[in-house]
Amino acid sequence: MIRKLKRTEMELLKRSWLILTILLLVAAMVLLRSFSPDRFRYDAARWAAASADGSNLVSADKIEGAGDQILMISLGNAAGVPEQFKERTVMIAPAEILEKENLKLIRKNKGPVILVSGNESVSARVWMVLSEMGIRNVFILLDEVAETP
Repeated sequence: MIRKLKRTEMELLKRSWLILTILLLVAAMVLLRSFSPDRFRYDAARWAAASADGSNLVSADKIEGAGDQILMISLGNAAGVPEQFKERTVMIAPAEILEKENLKLIRKNKGPVILVSGNESVSARVWMVLSEMGIRNVFILLDEVAETP
């Protein structure tokens, strides 16, 4: 049953319509931003666990059997890319990884995305950013030369 608004309630609504409108707009913007596909998904424990146990790392011999679905991203120069993957490698500067075209290319890929860089910290930072963007199946190529004592 809907009751009629009293005169004092109507006057209160008339006086505070601007505040209510602003609150509704802010709430709508917060909802819109929270459902945006480009927002970061902060789950530091999950990203730290993948880094700690090495599940975000992959060697060249393990990705050979992955097929043609692999997208290799060389972050800087192509010096660290294994010879057999040169034709499937895209050069993207780390500073440009979040550009719309680059994100579209990465998200469109059906297979694993392998990050290659001469500097391991660059690969790790780009992996973290892409993972927090919600992109799955992203790995860092191990540098076998650096691992041998």
